[in-house]
Amino acid sequence: MKYEQIAPANISEQEKIYRTFISNDPVLSYFLATGSIPPNARFVKEAIYTDIGFLAFISPYFKEVYVQAIRAAFALKDINLMSDVAANPMLLNTAYRMQAFDELLADLEEKKTKLAAMHHKLVMYDPLEFGDLLAYTDASTISNMNYLPVEFLEFRSAYAALVVKVIRALVNRDLPTSLTMVCNLCELTVDMPTLQDVHALCKLIHEADNEQKGMECDRERLSRYISSLGRRHRYDSWP
Repeated sequence: MKYEQIAPANISEQEKIYRTFISNDPVLSYFLATGSIPPNARFVKEAIYTDIGFLAFISPYFKEVYVQAIRAAFALKDINLMSDVAANPMLLNTAYRMQAFDELLADLEEKKTKLAAMHHKLVMYDPLEFGDLLAYTDASTISNMNYLPVEFLEFRSAYAALVVKVIRALVNRDLPTSLTMVCNLCELTVDMPTLQDVHALCKLIHEADNEQKGMECDRERLSRYISSLGRRHRYDSWP
């Protein structure tokens, strides 16, 4: 339901009051009209924004643009939009708050399902572009998930647990991608048991990466030594 700035003629006096408050708040008016928020802009602090009657009035309009804005932030990898939405009051009553969260959770579960399918391909050694996995833990995805309300903690934890499985299946085949993914995953806000699992995996992968780099250094030193021997013998005189 889209909020119309021009109200019908037959609205109640109470609705006129609500609309006046909205009209006097340029950031809120802009958000309702566009689904976006100017950088670092904030709604006016009004006591009426917590009023049950006001929330009942604005919730159908606010829910639409709130969900639209968060979807746009994920699609466009726009951390600034997400942070501005999170920094402003969520003008939703309980019923519309649940509706908004259900819609967003459905989107996130779809993303998680796609990641689970990629995990299955890894386990089955089906063809898979390992670099495609990076999008599931890139900085914008992690940051935007962290900006979601506390009600999404359970999803974030389940998502992180799946990413851990993906990395474990990937690490012996692509260590650099695994390292990037687990380092980013460490920034995701999750429950304590999941956080401990993520950090334990991160430590193991860092150790494996350091060991691999050490072996590469040893190989380079050996290669240089063999090359120097070759050059030395090339100029040796015959007896």
